[in-house]
Parts: sequence; structure tokens; C-alpha cells
Amino acid sequence: MRQGRGLVALASLALACASLPGGGPAKPALPALPDAGGRPAHVVLVSIAGLTAERWASGGAMPALAALAVQGVSAERVDEVAPASVYPAHATLVTGVSPAAHGIVADHLLGERGVRRAAPAHASALRAPTLWQRVAEAGAEVAAFDWPTTTGAEIATLLPDVTPERKSERWQTLAAAAASPGIADRVKLAPPAVDAPSDARDGLLVDLACAALPQSRLVLLRLRGTEAALVSSGPRSAAATAAFAAADAQLARLLRCAESKGVLAQAAFVVTGDRALEPVHTAVRANSWLLDGGWITPEGRWKALVRSNGGSAFVYANEARTALEVRKRLEAGAKESGAFRVIGAEEMIVRGADPDAWFGLQAEPGFVFVDTIGGAPLGVAQARGAGGRLVRDDAAATPGLVAFGRGFRSGVVVPRMSQLDVAPTLAAMLGVKLETATGRMLVGLLRAPEPKPAKPAKPAEKKRAP
Repeated sequence: MRQGRGLVALASLALACASLPGGGPAKPALPALPDAGGRPAHVVLVSIAGLTAERWASGGAMPALAALAVQGVSAERVDEVAPASVYPAHATLVTGVSPAAHGIVADHLLGERGVRRAAPAHASALRAPTLWQRVAEAGAEVAAFDWPTTTGAEIATLLPDVTPERKSERWQTLAAAAASPGIADRVKLAPPAVDAPSDARDGLLVDLACAALPQSRLVLLRLRGTEAALVSSGPRSAAATAAFAAADAQLARLLRCAESKGVLAQAAFVVTGDRALEPVHTAVRANSWLLDGGWITPEGRWKALVRSNGGSAFVYANEARTALEVRKRLEAGAKESGAFRVIGAEEMIVRGADPDAWFGLQAEPGFVFVDTIGGAPLGVAQARGAGGRLVRDDAAATPGLVAFGRGFRSGVVVPRMSQLDVAPTLAAMLGVKLETATGRMLVGLLRAPEPKPAKPAKPAEKKRAP
């Protein structure tokens, strides 16, 4: 009876969304979802760049995800790790520990000549056990598609995240070279539009994820089609709204594909944002103050350096004396500009940020750090949106999360949780253990297994007469 009620509720919501007054977005058709307890045979973790709860709230651009939130579990706030940026967040989602513990502390690597274009993409950089490792150790298969820090990972079906670093490089060529053999062929045959993070690439990744789902216990999928609009046009732009509508359609397509493969009834899905992006207008070139002080050269050779996370930055130095001198200069810069404030090492440690940084910088609303060396300390921001906060503000936006399918409860709203909680909760569903995870296993999100029917009592044996 519970399953019937769940499907009726979803069907009613689908009809309501399809005929929203005032020209609201039409809801893509969704297949009937399972409404049952027990451990799922397949778990799919999907990250969508910049996804927040307002995107599927009443009147938002994601009516399919709104319907799924009603059918399953929805989190209004998911507290980010420090910094709230792409690579640290994705590593936390699969380990359940902070960046200081898993080792992915920023989106770009440091080098002798400053901040490199290269990302921490290789799995060997991870210093904590991951969900994919534990599932593979249990003898089950894993598939990952554009999930950060999976290059070189022991994953059966893999398209790792790759980023062109030279003008002559193409994503499609790099991805095909790094992917599993069967996946590589599909990538090579894809249209040229997949070269950019876009709805076209998201469509390819959804196709690959669906093909791998029947044989995979765990599927990791990153959708980035929303990112370009958020950064170049801003979180409140029409372009961002359209990009999230496209991501919503891709989610609906993934569910229909799972149904066509016959695995939907045994599958659980978690859809979450990686970070929240906020509007920005002014760029902070903090390295310009270090250049004036002689701590860094125009070519990037440094005794001290500021590495940007967007809404925050980390400061590095080759010795304590230099760090103290640089801190004084940046404190003066903060006072002069009103664009940021200094965050001490103690608070950095508490928040699990990079332990190799001497201290941090937190941008004020509307400001964004960039890695540029030279020029005026403040300038017009090229980006219109940025994430990467170091210190949380309860009034600021955070990522959202929706979980649905087999094993999840129905109609549960979570006022607040942490990105640290995702991995231990999924580990429980997968039947594996992440011993180092510091997040909580949120048992209140999970539906207890269906009770097994009682076995009929054996008839009492008659006693023999003496």
C-alpha cells in the first residue's frame, strides 16, 4: 500500500507541475519511482555545479527535481567545506572528511612559479579512503564520469576529469585518451560541442552513466552545464536559469533511461550541488601587494604567495618572518580597500582548511580573489559569479541536496546538514564502511528494510505414550 500511495502522490504532482499557472516551467515526464525500504542494488551520486535549493523551490527552473524532492528527501542547506570550491567539495562528498584530511585543499596546484593551471586531478592526491575504493574492495563495480580527482583511480568504468591546459588541447581528445576502452570510443564519436562544459557534454555523460548503471553498484556523475552561465552571467541571470532547466531535463532523462534498463526499482539517487556561487563585481589582486613588497616576482617566483579560491584565498610563505610581514601588509590592504578580511590560522585549522597555509583571506560580498600578479589591487571582475568561501555566513546561500529512490524515506525535509554527511550516509546504503569519515550517517533519511514475512510456526510434536 505504501508504494501505491507514493506513486499516486508523484503522479498528482506531475500533473500539477505540467499545468502551472502563469507560464511556469513544464515538468518533464518522470517514470514511477520505487517507494520501498531495503538496500539498493545501485547508488547514483550526481553533482550539479552551483545547485542550490532555490533552483527547485516553488516557481524555480527545475520542476522535475522539485517533484523528486517531494517524493524523497530534500535538504535546504548543505554546509560546505573550507574552501567551498570544486575539487575540495567533490573529494569530501566521497570521503566524508575535510580538505585538511583528504588532501585536496584547492582547485589549482602550487608550483615554483605561483599558482598552476593544473588541477589536483590524480587520485593519488587523495589521502583518505573513498566510497569507490570501499565498494571495489567489496567486489562490486564502480563507474565514474567527469568526477574530480579520479584520474588513475582503480575504477572499472571511468571517464576521469580532464582539463585542457594549452590552447592546442581539446577536452574530447584528452578524455578519450584517459577513459576506459569502451568509454573512449563513445567520447571519440561525440559531436564537437562536448569540448566545452555544456548541456551537450552533460548529455553525453548521462548516456554513459545510464549504459553503465546495470552492472555498477556505485555511479559517480558530475554535470557542469550550469557552471559557465553562473560564472559568466551571474547566479541571478536568465542564462543561469536556462542552464538549470537543461540540467533538470538531463536528470529526468537519466531516470527514464534507468527505467528502460530495468534497474530503476532497485536504484537510489542523490543529487547535490558542489558549492553555491554568489554575484561578484570587483576583483581583488592580493598578489599585487606582495609584488610591491618584493615577496613575489612578475614571473611568479615567490617567497610568499596568495592562492585564490574565489570568495577566499590562502596565503603561503617560505618562513615565519616573511609570513608575519605579509600578514601586516595584507591587513593594511584589507583596511584600505574594505574588500576582505584576514582569517587567522586557528580558525583555518578549526574549519579543516589547508594546513600548509599561514593564514587566509575572506572576501566581502561582491568581491572575488584572482591570482593575477601586478596591476592595481582592485579591478573590474571578469566573472559575474564565484564560490569558494572560507568562513560560512548563515545568511549566505549553500548547496542543496535531493535524495530519492529505493531506501530513502518520502517527504522528509532536512533543515541543515553538511557535505561531510553525504559519504557516511551512502556508505551505509552500500553496506561498506568509511572508518575515517567525520561526518554523520543520517539514519533519519533512510527507510528501514521491509519486514520479512513471519515463517509459519511448526506444529507441536505429539508426545509418545510411555
